[in-house]
Amino acid sequence: MNSHSTVWWMRLAGCALLAACGPSVPGSGTPVPAGDAECAAGAVGTGHPAALLRIGCDGGVVAGRADWSREGGVVTLEFAAAAAGPVGVELVSAWPPLGEPPWLGHRIENITVLSGGGVQVRFGASPGEAERVFADPRLSGVPLAVEGGGVHDARDAIDAGSRVLTRHDASVEYARSLGRPVRLVAFDRLYLVVFAGAVAADEAREVGGAIGADWVDWGAPAARRLTGVRWSALVARCGGGAGGDEPAVGRAHEVDPASATVSYAGDDRAAGQIAERVVSMAMRGDRAGALVRALAGTGGRLAVRPVVRPATGSGPPRAPTDVAAVVAVHGGPGHPCSLHAEVRRELAGWEPRGGAPGTNVVLVGETALFETPRP
Repeated sequence: MNSHSTVWWMRLAGCALLAACGPSVPGSGTPVPAGDAECAAGAVGTGHPAALLRIGCDGGVVAGRADWSREGGVVTLEFAAAAAGPVGVELVSAWPPLGEPPWLGHRIENITVLSGGGVQVRFGASPGEAERVFADPRLSGVPLAVEGGGVHDARDAIDAGSRVLTRHDASVEYARSLGRPVRLVAFDRLYLVVFAGAVAADEAREVGGAIGADWVDWGAPAARRLTGVRWSALVARCGGGAGGDEPAVGRAHEVDPASATVSYAGDDRAAGQIAERVVSMAMRGDRAGALVRALAGTGGRLAVRPVVRPATGSGPPRAPTDVAAVVAVHGGPGHPCSLHAEVRRELAGWEPRGGAPGTNVVLVGETALFETPRP
């Protein structure tokens, strides 16, 4: 692994994936002091400027574009008179439907727009720290202009002097080669691989680490980092899990091992890289290769299978040949139970073949979103 790869077991941006985040500040949030902002920028990027709330360096919730208060299951967002960005009805109208991320894992009883542009959201039977969900940039009301998901070549736009937000490795390196400042915005997309077979939980973590190390070494320096997620803690906090140390969910069909494939969303370059790493690792004669073959449930050669990402609903469609699939979910700040529910939805339809005991999901790592400003 190259020297730019990140350290094992780091806390993710805003502790989004860990149930052991620091407690949020009770009552009203407070603006992030300059020192905290610098700390956050050094560890997880400068963050999304329009975020309603933010996660401080201690893991607590602090004010962003909005201030907040919580009474029971009711969270109130309040905005300054001159607040930039949408507020009130305009903000609520820009929010995703309640059945979509980041609302997954939460039951919303009602949303009320207050005078002055404030918003009140009543959660029903929600896990603690309900305000944490509003740190998710998808609720900011200000979508980031990341063309093509940020994975396509943006070098022409960089040449044109445009402000570019991208995850594309070559574009990031190209901007750096021109001497353009490149700013880490956030680690914001988490990748998992779900398999048809199963191994012990510690072996699954070993496979995830091996795939992640191989993947990071092929990517742009500092563009990705490996991660560890305490999935059992998420299950305990958010409920609805299958138990164990890692996610595992139901699978609806058997796999034909004669022409085994590893599927991934065809418009996601990072997912394709990970799928290629899985295929190549299965051909190795070492322990990691043997574990991948056990997870795939076949000793034959694997092939990558790019698929079209559906416009709505769960993850890419599965095929009878699939023995593994690369899955991407939001990995930035937000409520850990939003992540828990999003992962379970994306993995729906998979469990170890024949109900074999063990773990069939490995956690690989994250991609970062970078900005190169106008010259």
